[in-house]
Amino acid sequence: MSAGLLVAVLLASALLEGSGWAGGVGDGNLRLSVTVNGRADSDVRPPEVRVGTWVVKRYRLLNVSEADLHRVRVLDPGAPAGSVRCPAVLPAAEEAECTARFRAVAGRHVHPVRAEGDVPSLRTRLTATARAGYAGVAGALGLTEEVVVATPGAGGVGASATVTYTVTNRGNLPLHTVRVEDPGLALAPGAPDCGGQGGTVAVLAPDTSAFCRTTVRLRPGTYRSTGRASGSDRATTLGAGGERVTAPVLTAGTSTVFVVREAPAAPAARTPAAGAPGAEASAPGASGAAGAPGASAGAGAAPAPGAPGALARTDTGTGTGTGTDTAGRPAAPGAGAAPGAVPPGAVPPGAVPPSSVSPGAVPPAPPPGLRRAAGVDDEGFLGRVRRRGREAAEFGVATTLLLLLIPAAVAAALLGSRRK
Repeated sequence: MSAGLLVAVLLASALLEGSGWAGGVGDGNLRLSVTVNGRADSDVRPPEVRVGTWVVKRYRLLNVSEADLHRVRVLDPGAPAGSVRCPAVLPAAEEAECTARFRAVAGRHVHPVRAEGDVPSLRTRLTATARAGYAGVAGALGLTEEVVVATPGAGGVGASATVTYTVTNRGNLPLHTVRVEDPGLALAPGAPDCGGQGGTVAVLAPDTSAFCRTTVRLRPGTYRSTGRASGSDRATTLGAGGERVTAPVLTAGTSTVFVVREAPAAPAARTPAAGAPGAEASAPGASGAAGAPGASAGAGAAPAPGAPGALARTDTGTGTGTGTDTAGRPAAPGAGAAPGAVPPGAVPPGAVPPSSVSPGAVPPAPPPGLRRAAGVDDEGFLGRVRRRGREAAEFGVATTLLLLLIPAAVAAALLGSRRK
């Protein structure tokens, strides 16, 4: 070997030091495949992963070129930034694995994935693409409630409380066999009525709600309603290692404090006050005699002169009793007395002499005939006219006509006899 050829080889070796072998480098020399939670066909059937659980992506890179790849990296829009880890160098004719591990989020996340590696000596970048992803299962159930307490009736015991439970599917898959219970009000699962579906909501679509109601009778006091809802999306998911995970029972809860107040007392019977219209003043043991304390004031009865509540009357015409003059002094004995009147100081037949009545005692009532005579004598002219009118009405129509026709017949007979 000549000296010139040796120098050329040494220079070439120096230039190639630290760089990969450049032979056989071109398109298709880097290959990529991806598995998601152990499934390799995630591009066609993305695995269902429960939201909040781990997603593990494995990126398998194969370098079939004759040059080492430097600054190896994987670009995946379906993985959080910075979550993918790769080796720095991928030697020629070898393979390596990049991994990403993160929590699943709701929704379908299938995206193109790109792997890259550089050949510095040739200023060349090898690339490979694949498509992969997963479907995040967001099973979520929401529950709210509202309590309306009816106003208790007067004299009732306790009141009724109507509780309305609102169950909402906050996930992205239908929920099946949703039931509501309330341990605080001693309501078993399925006890509230869910409107035509009994105590169970058979299927609840995503982003929809259903209402369940119940009415309970409660005594006065403070209560706490503790509503609980349960259901399932029936979705079997994959774990981080590819294991199958059965669907959990989804639950939701709420709590409301409410008060049932006591019913108002029934209104007591009102007793008319003394002196009110229609009220009767009576005393225990009263005999009901006219003028006696506690006797009932009947229709047309007048209080005795001098009794409490009696009207002071002044006679201006000829009277038949012992009234008072305009100055309030007793009238002179015998003044205006009619014939047959009882003289002053005389005791009528059947009456009790004043000396025989003890002070404070109630004098006995006079006989009915005497009371009527005294009333007639004391009624005056206008009183007589009114009394005669009442007496005429009492005779009746037939009697009145008879009284009118008899004098007319007598007059007609007399006139007839005079003409003869």
